[in-house]
Formats: sequence, C-alpha cells, structure tokens
Amino acid sequence: MTQGTQIRHWVVAGGGTGGHVTPALALAEQIRKRGDEVLLMGSERGLETRLVPEAGFDLLALPAQPLYGRSLSARVQSIPATAQACWSAWRTMGSFGADFAISVGGYASIPAVIAAGLRQIPIAIVEPNAIPGRANRATARLAKLIFVQFEQATAIFAESGAADRVQDSGVPLREKLVSTFAGAQSRREAEPPFRLLIAGGSQGARQINNAMIEAAPQLDASQIEIFHQAGEADRERTQAAYRAAGLKAEVVAFEPDMPKRYRWADLALCRAGALTVAELALAGLPALLVPYPFAADNHQVANAAALVAAGAAKMLDENPLGGTRIVSALHEVFEAPAQIAAMGDSATKLARPEAAARIVEACVKQMES
Repeated sequence: MTQGTQIRHWVVAGGGTGGHVTPALALAEQIRKRGDEVLLMGSERGLETRLVPEAGFDLLALPAQPLYGRSLSARVQSIPATAQACWSAWRTMGSFGADFAISVGGYASIPAVIAAGLRQIPIAIVEPNAIPGRANRATARLAKLIFVQFEQATAIFAESGAADRVQDSGVPLREKLVSTFAGAQSRREAEPPFRLLIAGGSQGARQINNAMIEAAPQLDASQIEIFHQAGEADRERTQAAYRAAGLKAEVVAFEPDMPKRYRWADLALCRAGALTVAELALAGLPALLVPYPFAADNHQVANAAALVAAGAAKMLDENPLGGTRIVSALHEVFEAPAQIAAMGDSATKLARPEAAARIVEACVKQMES
C-alpha cells in the first residue's frame, strides 16, 4: 500500500500488440498492489481492447493511428485522429488527476505522452527492444526516466543525450508468469522424446508454420513431442501435417496459459520479440529464434543476437527457413542434451523477475524527488 493516505494516480500508455499490452498490465498490477489508482491508455483496435478489461483495469481507447511505415498521404490523413487522441488523453489526464505517466511504446503511446508533456506530468518510458521503437525514440526527450532491457538500447539512447536517464531494468512481466517460476526447481533433464514448444506469437507465424509442415515427415516420432501455437488460419493444416507424419503433437490457435507450456518444454522455436525473449529468460528455456524479418528497424535480429551472445539461444535466418533447415537445427541441439541444459542456465541468468516492481519504485522516487 502507498504510505500514509496518499494515493497516486498513474497512466500507463501504449498498445497494439501483446508485446506492448503485457508490460503495461504488469506495471498496472504493481501499481494496484501499492494501493494507487491506474488508468491504461491504448488504441481502439489493438489487443488492449480485450486484454485490459479482462484483467480488471480501466482503458481509455484513443483514436490513434500508426504514423511510421506509412505513405505521406496516409500520415497526413491520420493527423485529425492523432489530434483528437491527444485532446482526449489531455482531458482525461486532467479529470483523472494523473500524477505520473509511463509509456510502454507503440503508436498508441504517442498521444498520451504528448498530453502528459503538455500537462507537465512526469513521464517514464519502458523500452523492451535492443533497438528502441520509433515512438519511444520520438518521445524520449520528454521522459524523466527510461527503462531498458538491452545494453544496445542504452547505447542508442545515450547517443541522443539521455544516458543519465536510462536504467537497466528488464521488461515488466505479469505476476502469474513471475510467480510460476519464482523458486521453481530445475528443469527435467532433457531426453528423448524431446519436448518442442513452437509459438509464433498470438496470431501464429506463417513462415514457421510452413517450415514445420515441411519438416514433419523428416522428424522421428520417437524423438520429439510438439506443442504448437499456430494461429487460427493455420491450425488445421498444421495439425494434419503432424498427424500424417505420425508425430505426437498438440496444435492450438492460441494458448492462454503460456507459463504451463514453458514449464513443459525442453526447447522453444519462436520469434524474437522483446516480450518473448524476456519470458524465455524467466522460464530458463533455451530457444531456436527466428526473427521476424519485417520488424521495424530489424529489432528482432538485435534481440535474438543478445540471447545468442549470452549462450541462451541459437538464431535461424528466415531466408530461407525450410523444413530441412529446421530439422538440421533440431538434430544439432537434441544430439547434445548437455547443450540444452547449458543454454537454459544461460537464459536464467538473463531473467529480471523484479522488473515491474523496480520500475514502479523508481518512478515513485522520481515523484518524491
């Protein structure tokens, strides 16, 4: 609880993807634990419209639209919506009595950060990627504090003169995930059949799905078990490929209980989004990482490279990512079970289970200074 009777009012802004919404919810959980009030601000069309209410938090959905990666005419057309979003955020922060604003990035965060700046409300930025997102880079000069997960991000912010405001905190993760692995025993000793978790994100990853469909006939059913989050569009054909190959595999469109799957698996095959790599580290789960090739500024390659350098993962280039490449990579790992254990230990050393609490406490100190 907040000391005495003082209750602070926080705004946590950002959204669009799970990589933004999950850290926002993790911070909201920590803020609520203090006994403070929290309001989340996001977009009208992102995952936050479903996930935030489901988690029991209030959401102001702003008519924000992406600005980067669009044509000039599209950006011009988005100006009225952006102005409306800024006005709505500004007005709501006033009625809410906001004391502090935290941006977790994404285009939906920009109107809230602008509004907070206009109201002279102190701002913090949470940047989970090795290469900072464009929204956070654009608004960094307004921030009192900047929290990062990777050393590369620290260096990039330092180049813009923000070195004295950057703190190495890690990515905020939900309490359920953190509690699942708090004090958890070591993983089982990896042995055949090896357990492979495949997760391309909340919507699946078409390239990974196609590669696994191609790989299925080349895999030994006695050597591998598979859990595959394939997305709704590819679920049936992926399941059919595994069934035809005689593999033991469970394929789902979406898995709501990822902590359970992390505990089950010996190895993950997945993208390299910031949230994913933070969760892999917390779970101590070694991985074959396939960075999404169209991510802004190729930041997933930088995220994956950090885990590879730490010995926690191997990176696979998606161009090309075929079944033969997948099979070769799996055989290389499974033929050396000790390597799996070593990669898992290296991943654990990167974990930051206290990130959400550290960020909130640092912001409180900033308010009190």
